[in-house]
Amino acid sequence: DMRTVLLSLLALSLLAACSGPKNGVATDDGRFGGPAPADSLFFSLERTPCFGMCPSYRIHVYRSGQATWEGVGHVEKMGLHRGRIGRDTLEALLNEAERIGYFGLEDKYDGPVTDLPSTLYRMVSGERDKAITARYKVPRELKDFGRYADSLLVPVPWRPVGAAR
Repeated sequence: DMRTVLLSLLALSLLAACSGPKNGVATDDGRFGGPAPADSLFFSLERTPCFGMCPSYRIHVYRSGQATWEGVGHVEKMGLHRGRIGRDTLEALLNEAERIGYFGLEDKYDGPVTDLPSTLYRMVSGERDKAITARYKVPRELKDFGRYADSLLVPVPWRPVGAAR
């Protein structure tokens, strides 16, 4: 009867809505990531080891909101983890990068010193692709941007790769 058909359609539409897009792409906004492929890298942050107890990790965020965390040393979450980043966070990262003039900064802030960890940044927005190595005499606004990115990305509920869902 008609009620059964309508209920079946409703159930199917709810299932489809819950499963989300099959390719995982939350946004096709070209500001997040490069011109191609569809789910390209948007932002990465890596903090390298030092001779002491510096936290060392890598975060990669893709246009779709898919993200990876790789804990390398002196962090709670060691190894490879996956998470989801909301579009509002992508917007916040890009807006802050634009505010500090990220794409106009130097490619490298370094000097002849030892035992300083580096922070490696990369942001891709449309045709703009900027990587920065920040180790020595780093501008305050770039350091602050790194702390801001950490405040948005470190608390994400990261799931170990291979763990049960």
